Amino acid sequence: MDLNLLFANWYELLAYFDGFSDDLYNQNLYLTIGLFMVLIPVGILTLYYYVINSVKFSKWWHWLILVVVLCAVNFGISYSTSYNELSYLYEQQNKALPYSTEFFSFSLINGLWTFVVSFVWSMIIKWGSKNCRRTPF
Repeated sequence: MDLNLLFANWYELLAYFDGFSDDLYNQNLYLTIGLFMVLIPVGILTLYYYVINSVKFSKWWHWLILVVVLCAVNFGISYSTSYNELSYLYEQQNKALPYSTEFFSFSLINGLWTFVVSFVWSMIIKWGSKNCRRTPF
Protein backbone atom coordinates (compact mmCIF):
# COMPACT_ATOMS: atom_id res chain seq x y z
CA MET A 1 0.00 0.00 0.00
CA ASP A 2 1.43 3.33 -1.05
CA LEU A 3 0.86 5.69 1.88
CA ASN A 4 2.20 8.64 -0.10
CA LEU A 5 -0.59 8.09 -2.63
CA LEU A 6 -3.16 7.63 0.13
CA PHE A 7 -2.23 10.93 1.77
CA ALA A 8 -2.01 12.68 -1.62
CA ASN A 9 -5.57 11.63 -2.42
CA TRP A 10 -6.69 12.69 1.05
CA TYR A 11 -5.17 16.18 0.78
CA GLU A 12 -6.26 16.65 -2.81
CA LEU A 13 -9.90 16.08 -1.89
CA LEU A 14 -9.86 19.75 -0.87
CA ALA A 15 -7.41 21.23 -3.36
CA TYR A 16 -4.97 20.30 -6.08
CA PHE A 17 -2.24 22.84 -6.80
CA ASP A 18 -0.85 22.42 -10.30
CA GLY A 19 2.84 21.55 -10.12
CA PHE A 20 3.06 22.02 -6.35
CA SER A 21 1.04 18.91 -5.57
CA ASP A 22 3.09 16.93 -8.09
CA ASP A 23 6.31 18.05 -6.42
CA LEU A 24 4.96 17.11 -2.99
CA TYR A 25 4.06 13.67 -4.32
CA ASN A 26 7.35 13.11 -6.15
CA GLN A 27 9.37 14.06 -3.06
CA ASN A 28 7.22 11.81 -0.80
CA LEU A 29 6.26 14.85 1.27
CA TYR A 30 2.62 13.83 1.46
CA LEU A 31 3.75 10.77 3.42
CA THR A 32 5.96 12.70 5.84
CA ILE A 33 3.49 15.52 6.46
CA GLY A 34 0.51 13.16 6.54
CA LEU A 35 2.09 10.96 9.19
CA PHE A 36 2.74 13.99 11.38
CA MET A 37 -0.83 15.15 10.76
CA VAL A 38 -2.22 11.85 12.04
CA LEU A 39 0.28 10.73 14.68
CA ILE A 40 0.67 14.00 16.60
CA PRO A 41 -3.06 14.43 17.38
CA VAL A 42 -3.49 10.71 18.09
CA GLY A 43 -0.58 10.75 20.54
CA ILE A 44 -1.39 14.03 22.28
CA LEU A 45 -5.12 13.35 22.57
CA THR A 46 -4.45 9.87 23.92
CA LEU A 47 -2.33 11.52 26.60
CA TYR A 48 -5.10 14.06 27.23
CA TYR A 49 -7.80 11.43 27.72
CA TYR A 50 -5.83 8.73 29.54
CA VAL A 51 -2.80 10.30 31.25
CA ILE A 52 -3.88 13.85 32.10
CA ASN A 53 -7.49 12.69 32.54
CA SER A 54 -8.21 15.44 35.08
CA VAL A 55 -11.46 17.10 36.11
CA LYS A 56 -9.56 20.41 35.88
CA PHE A 57 -9.16 19.87 32.13
CA SER A 58 -12.49 18.26 31.29
CA LYS A 59 -14.18 21.34 29.82
CA TRP A 60 -14.88 21.68 26.11
CA TRP A 61 -12.72 24.80 25.83
CA HIS A 62 -9.68 22.93 27.19
CA TRP A 63 -10.13 20.39 24.42
CA LEU A 64 -10.64 23.14 21.83
CA ILE A 65 -7.51 24.99 22.92
CA LEU A 66 -5.52 21.76 22.70
CA VAL A 67 -6.87 20.98 19.22
CA VAL A 68 -6.20 24.53 17.98
CA VAL A 69 -2.61 24.19 19.24
CA LEU A 70 -2.34 20.85 17.41
CA CYS A 71 -3.64 22.49 14.23
CA ALA A 72 -1.09 25.31 14.59
CA VAL A 73 1.75 22.85 15.20
CA ASN A 74 0.81 20.81 12.14
CA PHE A 75 0.40 23.99 10.10
CA GLY A 76 3.97 24.92 11.02
CA ILE A 77 5.31 21.45 10.31
CA SER A 78 3.65 21.28 6.89
CA TYR A 79 4.73 24.79 5.95
CA SER A 80 8.35 24.41 7.02
CA THR A 81 8.75 20.87 5.67
CA SER A 82 7.24 21.60 2.26
CA TYR A 83 9.03 24.96 1.92
CA ASN A 84 12.44 23.64 2.98
CA GLU A 85 12.30 20.48 0.88
CA LEU A 86 11.00 22.13 -2.28
CA SER A 87 13.38 25.09 -1.90
CA TYR A 88 16.27 22.64 -1.67
CA LEU A 89 14.97 20.71 -4.69
CA TYR A 90 14.77 23.80 -6.89
CA GLU A 91 18.05 25.15 -5.56
CA GLN A 92 19.78 21.92 -6.63
CA GLN A 93 18.33 22.39 -10.11
CA ASN A 94 19.44 26.05 -10.20
CA LYS A 95 15.83 27.13 -10.65
CA ALA A 96 13.73 29.70 -8.87
CA LEU A 97 11.03 28.33 -6.58
CA PRO A 98 7.79 28.78 -8.57
CA TYR A 99 5.46 28.63 -5.56
CA SER A 100 4.48 31.17 -2.93
CA THR A 101 0.86 31.03 -1.76
CA GLU A 102 0.70 27.27 -2.28
CA PHE A 103 2.72 26.65 0.90
CA PHE A 104 0.27 28.65 2.98
CA SER A 105 -2.81 27.13 1.34
CA PHE A 106 -1.50 23.59 1.70
CA SER A 107 -0.66 24.24 5.35
CA LEU A 108 -4.19 25.53 5.99
CA ILE A 109 -5.57 22.34 4.49
CA ASN A 110 -3.24 20.35 6.72
CA GLY A 111 -4.54 22.30 9.74
CA LEU A 112 -8.12 21.53 8.71
CA TRP A 113 -7.38 17.81 8.36
CA THR A 114 -5.66 17.93 11.76
CA PHE A 115 -8.89 19.25 13.25
CA VAL A 116 -10.90 16.48 11.56
CA VAL A 117 -8.50 13.77 12.75
CA SER A 118 -8.52 15.24 16.27
CA PHE A 119 -12.31 15.32 16.40
CA VAL A 120 -12.74 11.77 15.08
CA TRP A 121 -10.02 10.38 17.36
CA SER A 122 -11.59 12.15 20.35
CA MET A 123 -14.98 10.62 19.57
CA ILE A 124 -13.38 7.17 19.38
CA ILE A 125 -11.30 7.22 22.57
CA LYS A 126 -13.10 9.57 24.94
CA TRP A 127 -15.40 6.84 26.28
CA GLY A 128 -12.57 5.11 28.12
CA SER A 129 -11.58 8.25 30.02
CA LYS A 130 -12.77 8.48 33.60
CA ASN A 131 -12.88 12.28 33.88
CA CYS A 132 -12.89 13.55 30.29
CA ARG A 133 -15.47 11.25 28.68
CA ARG A 134 -17.83 14.17 28.05
CA THR A 135 -15.17 16.32 26.46
CA PRO A 136 -15.68 18.02 24.02
CA PHE A 137 -19.37 17.16 24.52
